[in-house]
Amino acid sequence: MNALKEKLTLLMFFVLASAGTLFGSGGLTSDSYLEQGTAAYSSGDYAEAVRWWRKAANQGHADAQCLLGGCYYNGNGVAQDYAEAVRWYRKAAEQGNAYAQCLLGGCYYNGKGVAQNYAEAVRWYRKSAEQGFAAAQNNLGDCYYNGKGVAQDYAEAVRWVRKAAE
Repeated sequence: MNALKEKLTLLMFFVLASAGTLFGSGGLTSDSYLEQGTAAYSSGDYAEAVRWWRKAANQGHADAQCLLGGCYYNGNGVAQDYAEAVRWYRKAAEQGNAYAQCLLGGCYYNGKGVAQNYAEAVRWYRKSAEQGFAAAQNNLGDCYYNGKGVAQDYAEAVRWVRKAAE
C-alpha cells in the first residue's frame, strides 16, 4: 500500500509539474532535476540519473555538473570519458563548488582527461581546501609533502593535513 501511495504521489507531482501548476512557469527547476537524478542514482538507474542531472547541469546547477562529471569519470550511465568528466568538473569548479574543485585537481594530478600538471592540481586543491573541503586539504598536504606542484615543505604539509583532520 505504501509503495502504491508513493507511486501515485510521484505521478501527481509529474502531472502537476507538466501542467505548470507547481512552478508557475511550467516545468521543473534545476533543483528538482537534481533531486530526480539523485533518486534514480540511488536506485541504481545511472542512465536515468544522467538524464536528470544533465538537465540541471545545462541550467548551470553546479552540484549537477559535478555529479554528471562523476558519471563520466566512472562510466556510470554513460561511456567512461575522462575529458568529458573534466569539462563538467570545470564548469562546477569555476562556480566555486569545492567538491568539483577537488575532483578537477585530482584529474590534473593523475593526468585523467587532461595532461598531468601538478601545479594545476595544486591550484584546484587549494581553492577547494580554502573552503574547508577536507579531502582537498589532505591532497594539498600530500603535494607539499612530496614536492609535487609546489616546493617540498614538510611544515606546510603538516598544516594542511592537520586542517583535514580537524
